Amino acid sequence: MAPFLRRKAVHQDRSKRRIHTIVPWIQNPLQGVDKEHLVFAPRHEASTLELFFDLFFVANLATFTAYHAIVDHSSLFAYVGFFAIIWVTWFHTVLYDVRFENDSIYSRACKTVIMITFVGFALVGSSFAPGTDKGDNTDFRILCYTLVMSRVLFAIQYIVVGIFVGLARRNDLFLPIFLNTLVYVVAAGVYAGMITAFGRDKPVTSDNGIYSVWWIVMLLETVATITISSFWRMLSFKKTHLVERMGLLTLIVIGEGAIGVTKTISRMMGKSGLDPEGSALVLCIVLILIGTWMIYFDNHPHGHFGTIRQQIWSCLHFPIHLAIVGLVEGAQQVALARYVASGIGKLEKSFVQYCFKDHLDGEDLTDKLFKSIDYLQLDKKLQSLIFVDEIQQEAYVVGNTTGICGSDVVGKGIDDFPDALLHLYADTVAAMYSALGLSVPLNQDVLSIMFESWKLVYRYFWAAYLLLMVCFLVVMILIRTTKVDVFEYTALLNRGTVIFVAVVVLALSANENLMYTIIETPLILPLAVILMYLIIISDRFGSWIANRRNKKSGDELVGGSHGHGHGGDHSGHPQSSHSPESGHQEDDKHSAVSSSIPLQPHPEHRNSYNPLGGTMMPTYDYSDAPAYNYATPGPVVAPPQPAPQPLGFPLSTGYHSGGYVQVQNTQYHGNGY
Repeated sequence: MAPFLRRKAVHQDRSKRRIHTIVPWIQNPLQGVDKEHLVFAPRHEASTLELFFDLFFVANLATFTAYHAIVDHSSLFAYVGFFAIIWVTWFHTVLYDVRFENDSIYSRACKTVIMITFVGFALVGSSFAPGTDKGDNTDFRILCYTLVMSRVLFAIQYIVVGIFVGLARRNDLFLPIFLNTLVYVVAAGVYAGMITAFGRDKPVTSDNGIYSVWWIVMLLETVATITISSFWRMLSFKKTHLVERMGLLTLIVIGEGAIGVTKTISRMMGKSGLDPEGSALVLCIVLILIGTWMIYFDNHPHGHFGTIRQQIWSCLHFPIHLAIVGLVEGAQQVALARYVASGIGKLEKSFVQYCFKDHLDGEDLTDKLFKSIDYLQLDKKLQSLIFVDEIQQEAYVVGNTTGICGSDVVGKGIDDFPDALLHLYADTVAAMYSALGLSVPLNQDVLSIMFESWKLVYRYFWAAYLLLMVCFLVVMILIRTTKVDVFEYTALLNRGTVIFVAVVVLALSANENLMYTIIETPLILPLAVILMYLIIISDRFGSWIANRRNKKSGDELVGGSHGHGHGGDHSGHPQSSHSPESGHQEDDKHSAVSSSIPLQPHPEHRNSYNPLGGTMMPTYDYSDAPAYNYATPGPVVAPPQPAPQPLGFPLSTGYHSGGYVQVQNTQYHGNGY
């Protein structure tokens, strides 16, 4: 049999010369104007540079979370405050990018500057504690400098846009661009004026109200920017990829929670090995993450659903992201609290057995105490290692105290422990708590500190859960674009029910004894999972009933390929409608899909000069290209290339009923508009 001869593959373009892409120095933001709807829309999907920038946001969030465990109200306030600072700065960056950014050396330089500002945020975040004696004026000054740098950059970017608007003689855009610039100039001035409030010689006080200026200015500049885009609809986000950007950051925030899950596993079972209850709690956290993802993205809008509503929806992502972060962080703390409570219960049970039932004394009591303490493996973690010497000394003191657990000593719990045994118990609990990465001071009322921390964790976990469900309810109202059907009623009902249950569970914290009893049980996370998946299952059932009724209604149908049909397609055009007869098929697999071939420059125009940099590309119209039916077997044949049109003709975006042709950053859109 003849050997198999492998023929060397030769690429079809191997004999051709390639024109290399050169990133222009700067591009006219007016190139991204959608000629049909008269709005800025440079592209329909996020660029890799934008995704790269998002990583700096989540890196700040992860670093701040690692350094700031929420154990009291001041740490909770610092967490929310710092999250607001980095989120609002990210949001204003996105509001500019989705409307005006085109790939160029200038845009890359601007993105580098904003990334540097986020590095500055990370420097401040490690010790950010406003309103407490732990605050540092040096960090606060750095934060002010960083905010000034970011707002000056925003102002410069809008000034550049204003220059191109002036060159295009678009007088109708002068005022909104000027107002946007003025907003950031004023904000930068206020932040700069705050620098003097944090002088080196000024003491840090907890009653200093200057900290609130940060968040007041951020609120005002956000409201001003959104208001400007609402009055001047050409600056709205109708055809932009803002919806995609918000969804991508939501996905990243949920992913940051997945990183926290791995840390929780390491804290709980990294040394002692697999634990059934601990594994179940971690599984609940994972299910909460997945459930959050499903509820959000199963009801994610896929097109324009109203200019004002879209802007409200985008601003609503601040409480959504904050709630997701609080929910995931709170779930981890609840799991750790249950893990500590379980260990404390075992420790208390063993001490009661040795002292009140067995009445051990001397060396026998010391050996038993060391056996119970060694089981906790406190010497294997750096955070608890500092407690080991103190615990050992206290254990010897207990053993050397004659009659400390004699036959005449009776009791049922820690309230009846002798003083020496109680000190040993308290320091051991502090070591257990610190072993999980939570700081508890030695020789203080550890139990009171721990219980106060658990109370706060319980409240902010259910508060975050409640806030997230309320946001999901509002989202369902905002994104609806079709007639109300069974699905909408079901969605509002199930979310309203879950909100009511969350309010009741949160209200139980008013009774501290009842709340501590709930915390000591492993029921908090399973209850949160059950409520969340009740929404998911109910939504699916409601969609099934709604689809059956809508198909029989005789009305024009939209959607049906995925989700419930909220909004249109990604391009903002309405989706293909189906007649009642064809509506009985859930997926129309035989719909025609247009096919296109890559754009190639005509030889005589290949070296045309583009004053904005790069190569000027001619445009081609493929609107008359024959459609190809992918459901029909046969070879895929690209439509013939039509003759090139003269330069200056606007590029056809090639919209069709199934979606859009993606606009690349390097494509040329004509000489302004």
